[in-house]
Amino acid sequence: MELAISLYLRFKEHRLIELAAQCSYYLLLSIFPFLIFILTLFSFLPLTLEFDINVIQDVVPAEIFQFIEGQWTRITSQHNTGLLSFSIIFTIWTASLALNTILRLLNRAYHVTEERKMLKGRLISIFLTIGMFAVVLVALGLQVIGATLKDVLPFDFNIFKFNLLRWGISSLVLFIVFMLLYLVGPNIRLKLRDVYIGAIFATLGWLLTTSMFTFYLDNFANYTATYGTIGAVIALMVWFHLSSVIILLGGEINAELKEKG
Repeated sequence: MELAISLYLRFKEHRLIELAAQCSYYLLLSIFPFLIFILTLFSFLPLTLEFDINVIQDVVPAEIFQFIEGQWTRITSQHNTGLLSFSIIFTIWTASLALNTILRLLNRAYHVTEERKMLKGRLISIFLTIGMFAVVLVALGLQVIGATLKDVLPFDFNIFKFNLLRWGISSLVLFIVFMLLYLVGPNIRLKLRDVYIGAIFATLGWLLTTSMFTFYLDNFANYTATYGTIGAVIALMVWFHLSSVIILLGGEINAELKEKG
């Protein structure tokens, strides 16, 4: 109970809702070039459209997936290396702005000031962004390899076990990303034991929030029917905001537990 009260006070004092709104804005700017990068990259690979779509469908709400699917079909018919280069540069730059917001909150949570020079701080954000994208790409690659193995294995591989393995990989990737963020982000020396609880919370919280938001969209709200094409963007923005709150709260949990000793 004491921890819950402390977290609530931190939540208000550090204005997590407003910071999450900043993160979601920058993430919204980065998601479209990131999708272009992923889709253009996949268009150079010998992958089927059906499986590519299934990879993304595993980790996003259904209504948002419908929007992505339309963009996917359009871009996968092109092989544009210039588009690939531009999209990855713009994605890294805009996503690093969201990382900057998270780093400011982490420093605030640990009651430390950002003593790193502006250029160094920005480079840290960019390298963190690149590292996270690399982990995500590795996860996508593992899923591609896993699906290929499933098709060529001489024995029958239970589809339930395969889907469970895919979700396990996705969860592990999220955990690694959050551990990296909470460990390297704040301007304070931390150890793995100082950040793993917040990383577990962020991983489980993100998966639970995504599942609940998907259920809400499927059963109670239809942004596309209400707002037309822009409805998917609104749903995406809400999802980013909820996800950002979870990530920021995970950092606050780590800081509070370290402060309590």
